[in-house]
Amino acid sequence: MMKLSKENLNLLYSGKTKDVYYYDENTVLLHSKDSVTGWKIKNADGSFSVVEDPGANEVVGEITGIGIKNIISSIYYFTKFYQAGIFTHFLDADLEEKTMLVRKAKTVGAGLECIVRFKAMGSIVRNYPDYVKEGQELTDFFEITTKNDTAGDPRISRELLTNPDFGPIMTNSLYEEIKKIILRAAKIVYEDIKQKGLELIDIKFEIGWIDDKIALIDEISAGIMRVFKNGIQLSETDLSELLIS
Repeated sequence: MMKLSKENLNLLYSGKTKDVYYYDENTVLLHSKDSVTGWKIKNADGSFSVVEDPGANEVVGEITGIGIKNIISSIYYFTKFYQAGIFTHFLDADLEEKTMLVRKAKTVGAGLECIVRFKAMGSIVRNYPDYVKEGQELTDFFEITTKNDTAGDPRISRELLTNPDFGPIMTNSLYEEIKKIILRAAKIVYEDIKQKGLELIDIKFEIGWIDDKIALIDEISAGIMRVFKNGIQLSETDLSELLIS
Protein backbone atom coordinates (compact mmCIF):
# COMPACT_ATOMS: atom_id res chain seq x y z
CA MET A 1 0.00 0.00 0.00
CA MET A 2 1.26 3.48 -0.85
CA LYS A 3 1.24 6.58 1.34
CA LEU A 4 -2.04 8.39 0.74
CA SER A 5 -2.19 11.60 2.74
CA LYS A 6 -4.90 14.22 2.26
CA GLU A 7 -2.42 16.94 3.21
CA ASN A 8 -2.17 19.69 0.57
CA LEU A 9 -5.06 18.19 -1.43
CA ASN A 10 -8.14 20.20 -2.36
CA LEU A 11 -11.35 19.22 -0.57
CA LEU A 12 -14.10 18.52 -3.11
CA TYR A 13 -16.90 17.43 -0.81
CA SER A 14 -17.52 16.87 2.89
CA GLY A 15 -20.05 14.14 3.63
CA LYS A 16 -21.58 12.56 6.72
CA THR A 17 -19.00 9.81 7.09
CA LYS A 18 -16.19 10.75 4.70
CA ASP A 19 -14.49 13.64 2.92
CA VAL A 20 -13.53 13.58 -0.77
CA TYR A 21 -10.27 15.14 -2.00
CA TYR A 22 -8.97 15.76 -5.52
CA TYR A 23 -5.96 13.48 -6.14
CA ASP A 24 -5.46 13.67 -9.90
CA GLU A 25 -7.48 13.82 -13.08
CA ASN A 26 -8.72 10.25 -12.79
CA THR A 27 -8.77 9.58 -9.05
CA VAL A 28 -9.98 11.01 -5.74
CA LEU A 29 -8.97 10.33 -2.15
CA LEU A 30 -11.65 9.34 0.38
CA HIS A 31 -10.90 10.17 4.02
CA SER A 32 -13.04 8.16 6.46
CA LYS A 33 -14.43 9.89 9.54
CA ASP A 34 -15.39 8.26 12.82
CA SER A 35 -18.98 9.47 12.36
CA VAL A 36 -22.07 7.34 12.98
CA THR A 37 -25.49 8.05 11.49
CA GLY A 38 -28.83 7.42 13.15
CA TRP A 39 -31.82 9.01 14.86
CA LYS A 40 -32.32 11.07 17.98
CA ILE A 41 -35.48 10.03 19.81
CA LYS A 42 -37.02 12.26 22.47
CA ASN A 43 -37.87 10.40 25.68
CA ALA A 44 -40.85 11.08 27.96
CA ASP A 45 -38.60 12.94 30.43
CA GLY A 46 -37.39 15.31 27.71
CA SER A 47 -33.99 13.66 27.26
CA PHE A 48 -32.83 12.16 23.97
CA SER A 49 -31.75 8.64 23.09
CA VAL A 50 -29.57 7.88 20.10
CA VAL A 51 -30.37 4.97 17.79
CA GLU A 52 -27.71 3.98 15.27
CA ASP A 53 -29.08 3.47 11.75
CA PRO A 54 -26.82 3.20 8.68
CA GLY A 55 -29.72 4.33 6.48
CA ALA A 56 -30.28 7.58 8.38
CA ASN A 57 -29.22 10.99 7.10
CA GLU A 58 -28.18 12.51 10.42
CA VAL A 59 -24.81 12.16 12.15
CA VAL A 60 -25.55 11.30 15.79
CA GLY A 61 -22.04 10.88 17.15
CA GLU A 62 -18.53 9.56 16.69
CA ILE A 63 -16.89 6.26 17.57
CA THR A 64 -13.11 6.32 17.72
CA GLY A 65 -11.57 3.92 15.22
CA ILE A 66 -14.66 3.07 13.21
CA GLY A 67 -13.28 4.92 10.17
CA ILE A 68 -10.28 2.58 9.99
CA LYS A 69 -12.49 -0.47 10.49
CA ASN A 70 -14.69 0.67 7.60
CA ILE A 71 -11.65 0.92 5.34
CA ILE A 72 -10.42 -2.54 6.36
CA SER A 73 -13.81 -4.11 5.58
CA SER A 74 -13.97 -2.17 2.30
CA ILE A 75 -10.58 -3.52 1.21
CA TYR A 76 -11.70 -7.03 2.13
CA TYR A 77 -14.96 -6.95 0.16
CA PHE A 78 -13.67 -4.95 -2.79
CA THR A 79 -10.97 -7.63 -3.14
CA LYS A 80 -13.64 -10.35 -3.13
CA PHE A 81 -15.61 -8.43 -5.77
CA TYR A 82 -12.49 -8.06 -7.92
CA GLN A 83 -11.90 -11.82 -7.70
CA ALA A 84 -15.51 -12.37 -8.79
CA GLY A 85 -15.10 -10.04 -11.77
CA ILE A 86 -17.24 -7.24 -10.35
CA PHE A 87 -15.95 -3.79 -11.31
CA THR A 88 -15.41 -1.29 -8.46
CA HIS A 89 -13.74 2.06 -7.96
CA PHE A 90 -11.19 0.78 -5.42
CA LEU A 91 -7.45 1.17 -6.14
CA ASP A 92 -5.48 1.41 -2.87
CA ALA A 93 -5.73 2.39 0.80
CA ASP A 94 -3.68 3.82 3.67
CA LEU A 95 -4.86 2.70 7.11
CA GLU A 96 -2.61 5.13 8.95
CA GLU A 97 -4.15 8.07 7.10
CA LYS A 98 -7.67 6.54 7.05
CA THR A 99 -7.85 7.04 3.29
CA MET A 100 -8.77 5.13 0.14
CA LEU A 101 -7.63 5.98 -3.37
CA VAL A 102 -10.46 5.34 -5.83
CA ARG A 103 -11.26 5.92 -9.46
CA LYS A 104 -13.29 9.05 -10.13
CA ALA A 105 -16.89 8.12 -10.89
CA LYS A 106 -19.86 9.96 -12.35
CA THR A 107 -23.30 9.62 -10.84
CA VAL A 108 -26.03 7.59 -12.49
CA GLY A 109 -28.75 10.18 -12.88
CA ALA A 110 -28.48 12.54 -9.91
CA GLY A 111 -27.13 9.71 -7.74
CA LEU A 112 -28.61 6.28 -7.02
CA GLU A 113 -28.28 3.56 -4.41
CA CYS A 114 -29.26 -0.08 -4.85
CA ILE A 115 -30.74 -2.18 -2.05
CA VAL A 116 -30.98 -5.95 -1.75
CA ARG A 117 -33.26 -7.33 0.97
CA PHE A 118 -33.05 -10.90 2.25
CA LYS A 119 -35.68 -10.28 4.93
CA ALA A 120 -38.30 -7.55 5.23
CA MET A 121 -37.42 -5.07 7.96
CA GLY A 122 -37.27 -1.33 8.43
CA SER A 123 -38.68 1.09 5.89
CA ILE A 124 -40.23 -1.49 3.57
CA VAL A 125 -42.45 -2.73 6.43
CA ARG A 126 -43.30 0.81 7.56
CA ASN A 127 -44.22 1.90 4.03
CA TYR A 128 -46.15 -1.21 2.97
CA PRO A 129 -47.68 -2.73 6.15
CA ASP A 130 -50.66 -4.16 4.24
CA TYR A 131 -48.43 -6.17 1.94
CA VAL A 132 -45.16 -6.91 3.75
CA LYS A 133 -44.74 -8.73 7.05
CA GLU A 134 -41.89 -8.05 9.50
CA GLY A 135 -39.18 -10.68 9.04
CA GLN A 136 -40.68 -12.08 5.84
CA GLU A 137 -38.16 -14.02 3.73
CA LEU A 138 -37.47 -12.32 0.38
CA THR A 139 -35.99 -13.75 -2.82
CA ASP A 140 -33.72 -11.58 -4.99
CA PHE A 141 -35.54 -8.47 -3.76
CA PHE A 142 -33.89 -5.53 -5.51
CA GLU A 143 -34.81 -1.86 -5.44
CA ILE A 144 -33.24 1.49 -6.28
CA THR A 145 -33.46 4.69 -4.26
CA THR A 146 -32.34 8.22 -4.95
CA LYS A 147 -29.56 9.94 -3.01
CA ASN A 148 -31.51 12.98 -1.85
CA ASP A 149 -31.40 13.64 1.89
CA THR A 150 -34.02 16.40 1.69
CA ALA A 151 -36.54 14.09 0.01
CA GLY A 152 -35.65 11.21 2.34
CA ASP A 153 -33.89 9.07 -0.31
CA PRO A 154 -37.18 7.77 -1.80
CA ARG A 155 -37.52 4.61 -3.86
CA ILE A 156 -37.53 5.21 -7.59
CA SER A 157 -39.48 2.89 -9.89
CA ARG A 158 -38.13 1.12 -12.94
CA GLU A 159 -40.84 2.88 -14.97
CA LEU A 160 -39.54 6.30 -13.96
CA LEU A 161 -35.89 5.30 -14.47
CA THR A 162 -36.53 4.07 -18.02
CA ASN A 163 -39.28 6.48 -19.12
CA PRO A 164 -38.18 8.70 -22.05
CA ASP A 165 -40.03 11.63 -20.45
CA PHE A 166 -37.41 11.70 -17.69
CA GLY A 167 -34.26 11.30 -19.74
CA PRO A 168 -34.41 8.35 -19.58
CA ILE A 169 -32.06 7.83 -16.63
CA MET A 170 -31.26 4.34 -17.89
CA THR A 171 -32.40 1.79 -20.44
CA ASN A 172 -34.21 -1.42 -19.55
CA SER A 173 -31.12 -3.43 -20.48
CA LEU A 174 -28.95 -1.26 -18.19
CA TYR A 175 -31.44 -1.73 -15.37
CA GLU A 176 -31.14 -5.52 -15.78
CA GLU A 177 -27.35 -5.28 -15.90
CA ILE A 178 -27.24 -3.23 -12.68
CA LYS A 179 -29.64 -5.62 -10.95
CA LYS A 180 -27.48 -8.60 -11.92
CA ILE A 181 -24.29 -6.94 -10.61
CA ILE A 182 -25.88 -5.86 -7.34
CA LEU A 183 -27.46 -9.25 -6.62
CA ARG A 184 -24.10 -10.96 -7.23
CA ALA A 185 -22.30 -8.57 -4.91
CA ALA A 186 -24.97 -8.89 -2.23
CA LYS A 187 -24.81 -12.69 -2.29
CA ILE A 188 -21.03 -12.61 -1.91
CA VAL A 189 -21.43 -10.51 1.24
CA TYR A 190 -24.35 -12.68 2.42
CA GLU A 191 -22.31 -15.89 2.21
CA ASP A 192 -19.31 -14.30 3.90
CA ILE A 193 -21.51 -12.95 6.71
CA LYS A 194 -23.10 -16.39 7.08
CA GLN A 195 -19.69 -18.00 7.54
CA LYS A 196 -19.13 -15.64 10.49
CA GLY A 197 -22.27 -17.00 12.15
CA LEU A 198 -24.26 -13.86 11.30
CA GLU A 199 -27.35 -13.12 9.19
CA LEU A 200 -27.42 -10.37 6.57
CA ILE A 201 -30.89 -8.81 6.47
CA ASP A 202 -30.32 -6.13 3.84
CA ILE A 203 -27.51 -4.18 2.22
CA LYS A 204 -27.24 -1.09 0.03
CA PHE A 205 -24.66 -0.28 -2.64
CA GLU A 206 -23.87 2.97 -4.39
CA ILE A 207 -23.24 2.83 -8.13
CA GLY A 208 -21.48 5.13 -10.57
CA TRP A 209 -20.09 5.40 -14.09
CA ILE A 210 -16.38 4.82 -14.66
CA ASP A 211 -15.19 4.79 -18.28
CA ASP A 212 -18.71 3.99 -19.50
CA LYS A 213 -18.94 1.00 -17.14
CA ILE A 214 -21.15 0.59 -14.09
CA ALA A 215 -19.05 0.28 -10.94
CA LEU A 216 -19.67 -0.26 -7.24
CA ILE A 217 -18.43 2.84 -5.40
CA ASP A 218 -18.35 4.36 -1.90
CA GLU A 219 -17.48 1.75 0.80
CA ILE A 220 -18.45 -1.76 1.90
CA SER A 221 -18.76 -1.51 5.64
CA ALA A 222 -21.02 -1.98 8.65
CA GLY A 223 -22.66 1.31 7.73
CA ILE A 224 -24.36 -0.07 4.60
CA MET A 225 -25.88 -3.27 5.98
CA ARG A 226 -28.27 -4.59 8.62
CA VAL A 227 -26.99 -7.75 10.32
CA PHE A 228 -28.38 -9.96 13.08
CA LYS A 229 -26.65 -12.34 15.47
CA ASN A 230 -28.78 -14.90 17.33
CA GLY A 231 -31.91 -12.94 16.43
CA ILE A 232 -30.60 -9.59 17.67
CA GLN A 233 -29.57 -6.71 15.42
CA LEU A 234 -25.93 -5.72 15.78
CA SER A 235 -25.02 -2.08 16.25
CA GLU A 236 -22.75 -0.53 13.67
CA THR A 237 -20.01 -0.49 16.31
CA ASP A 238 -20.26 -4.20 17.09
CA LEU A 239 -20.67 -5.22 13.46
CA SER A 240 -17.65 -3.20 12.31
CA GLU A 241 -15.53 -5.18 14.77
CA LEU A 242 -16.90 -8.55 13.61
CA LEU A 243 -16.39 -7.72 9.92
CA ILE A 244 -12.64 -7.36 10.38
CA SER A 245 -12.13 -10.25 12.82
